[in-house]
Amino acid sequence: MKVISFAKFSAHFEKSFKDNPLVIHTVLANIFSMRIIGNKTHGDLAEIALTEYINQFVDGFSARHTGKEKFRAKEHEEDIRVKDLQSGEEIPISVKTYGFGPLQLSTNKDSSMFSFLRKTVGDGEVKDVQQIKKILGNPCFADFNGVNVLPLIYNERAMAFKVIVFDLLGAYKSVRHIKFLPPRKFGTDRQTFPIYKFYDAKGEYIFEVRYGDAKANALQRGMWTHTENAHKYFRELLSGEYKINKPLINLISKILVSPKEKHEEILKLFPKSKEKSVI
Repeated sequence: MKVISFAKFSAHFEKSFKDNPLVIHTVLANIFSMRIIGNKTHGDLAEIALTEYINQFVDGFSARHTGKEKFRAKEHEEDIRVKDLQSGEEIPISVKTYGFGPLQLSTNKDSSMFSFLRKTVGDGEVKDVQQIKKILGNPCFADFNGVNVLPLIYNERAMAFKVIVFDLLGAYKSVRHIKFLPPRKFGTDRQTFPIYKFYDAKGEYIFEVRYGDAKANALQRGMWTHTENAHKYFRELLSGEYKINKPLINLISKILVSPKEKHEEILKLFPKSKEKSVI
């Protein structure tokens, strides 16, 4: 049900791009401009920007930012919660703002994926289709279907972007080979982390599961893929180019040193949303 619901939202989301081409390009340019402020700033602001965009421009849906709500870390891997105004169903969405290349699909905070693969695959590999289906049918993989990932991908050198959706079910169905890759040394005293890579029938890369226990840095664990090497498992909703919005960056600096009353005046210049996006 969740997959169907997310597909319905994605269709409306994509339609909004065609209905408001200048708006979505402006929103994404504003998001990627935040890289000027800091490497992590754009990711957090992308969440509230998309929430507000959905509330204003995506027909039939409203959205609420859930970034810091207590249930986020306990039950769902999500940043925003989208509501289908017709059915009332709520859809958790994880927004990923990454550069072209490696893309983390899930942090898998309890490290259940890697732990399960250690028990079932060990230091070897699996090519038996039935065994692969059984592995991907385990709750640690099957339950990930409920996580709807919405990547916003950018290329700073080319000043280009694309909004894509990963076909997780299609990826799972295509897996024909799971292989363990042990740590390898690089430099004088460093080494990579062990990972499990998943390949299709042609031996082409689909995704991987990285090492890392619950206490490890998020970049050392979870499910990852690659926006270019696994491109056939992505569906592109939008692509284009962008420019840095310097006035926006300057405006933010002014707003941060202005009083609440000034902010209230500025807010009156903007249209009301279907729902409060943040607070």
